[in-house]
Amino acid sequence: MTITEKIEHISKWTAENFEKGVNEINIGSGENDFAQIEKMVSEKLPKEFVEVYSKFNGEGGNQYGILFGLEFISTKKVISNLDFALSLVKPTERKIINQKKAEEILNGISELFLKSIPNKKKFGLFSKKWEKASFNCSHESYSGVIVKYENGQTENFKVKEKYSDKIFALGRELHQLEQKNYNWDSLEFDMTPDGKFTVERKDYVWEDEIDFSSYPKDKIKKKYFHYKWLPIFHDFGGNFIGIDLDPDINGVKGQIIIFGRDEEKMIVLADSFDEFLDLSIKEMNENPKQFISEKHIHEVYKQIKNCTCLRTE
Repeated sequence: MTITEKIEHISKWTAENFEKGVNEINIGSGENDFAQIEKMVSEKLPKEFVEVYSKFNGEGGNQYGILFGLEFISTKKVISNLDFALSLVKPTERKIINQKKAEEILNGISELFLKSIPNKKKFGLFSKKWEKASFNCSHESYSGVIVKYENGQTENFKVKEKYSDKIFALGRELHQLEQKNYNWDSLEFDMTPDGKFTVERKDYVWEDEIDFSSYPKDKIKKKYFHYKWLPIFHDFGGNFIGIDLDPDINGVKGQIIIFGRDEEKMIVLADSFDEFLDLSIKEMNENPKQFISEKHIHEVYKQIKNCTCLRTE
């Protein structure tokens, strides 16, 4: 069978064996998106990817996916997920280009937080003024305000609801302004009662926060998402099976890996896409029940590969 015939074969088996409805493969080429995807991954697309997506372009419907419930994603969705991976990449040389506009936005953000802090706090018979306030925001979230008083006590205040939309809008505006040349993840503020503040642009380093691992060892780079991981199948929950174009020291370029939002312990399933489909067909013929059980399909593949690591829920 050709690689596209193998996908059709698995899709047909899934439709025949799943009790609930299964989507249908989209017949049609994703060739118009190939140049953009190549530019995003800074690589020539693998022959297997080109062969598959020249004939098929994801699936259609709102039911189960064609790979034992996993969604076969379109080139548009490949691009969308690569966009997210690229958003995590930081510039080599970081600059603040429009300092005046940035300061204007930062002043607007700090003023809204300041308006959420009471001037004084009653402690017994005495009122105390606050000395320092700390808070943070990003282009998609913000914190409460931690206030420190003259007597050393601290208190956390919620930002007034009427300021929420304005803070979000300003955070997005500044992030958009600075994304290309700085691409920070959050803004960390310290403020005094006179409204003066300092701000630090901070990064969230996923690799420092999460204990990523590769099975087998040193085959997959320890990343949260990587713009050189081409997603092909999706579990509808932020986790993928895809093609690794930038393996670790013991890996093979083009290997098929499990990765995603919940996959701290990543696994290599095969050295190529064709080999992955052969593995899938062999297992569905020899042990079909495992693919229609209540188990997450990623767990099924991990058991097939004798991987003892467990998927983080």
